[in-house]
Amino acid sequence: MAAFRGEPSTPSPLDELVRRLDRGDFDLVAVGRALLADGGWARKIHEGRSSELIGFSREALATLS
Repeated sequence: MAAFRGEPSTPSPLDELVRRLDRGDFDLVAVGRALLADGGWARKIHEGRSSELIGFSREALATLS
């Protein structure tokens, strides 16, 4: 909901996410907003280029129209 109010988000380190996933806290991770903001997200993560990730902004919602 914050995105609809115009609040952006920035990429976060994945270390804590991976730790919690490995611990079994959950078995599915959604990356929808990340993919809207940065179509190359998966490749960047796979190649270890997380410093190049683009944060989500309200303007990214325009890619749906």
